[in-house]
Amino acid sequence: MADLPEIRNINLIPFGEMQIVNGKPNFGEVWQNCLIFLPFGLYLGLLNFGKSKKLQILIIAGVSLLLEIMQYVLAVGASDITDLLANTAGGILGILLYNVFSRLFKSKTQTVLNIVALICTIGFMALFVLIFAVNA
Repeated sequence: MADLPEIRNINLIPFGEMQIVNGKPNFGEVWQNCLIFLPFGLYLGLLNFGKSKKLQILIIAGVSLLLEIMQYVLAVGASDITDLLANTAGGILGILLYNVFSRLFKSKTQTVLNIVALICTIGFMALFVLIFAVNA
């Protein structure tokens, strides 16, 4: 049996290799990357990790860059500048969302976001169990 070749791909052109559907670019993957990193920005706010918003954004971009580098090193998927930008944008949206929550709920922000996180975690765990049960 022959070994499969390792596929390593780096795209350094932002939005350069987007899928075209019905003659229009498909932004679905970009939105998914934003949504994946949105909680990261929220959690940085919850953990009070770094008072500086610039530091929080730098942390988000650094983690995203690390993930893209790991994709390349492990030959899993493609390393893409668009993913880095979308992940960072999602994290920034999370930071902004935390700021909105903190203005709305003031001292109760931690409690409200912890309850929302608990509900989302239980929902995702239930979805995971359902998917696993259906495909078993």
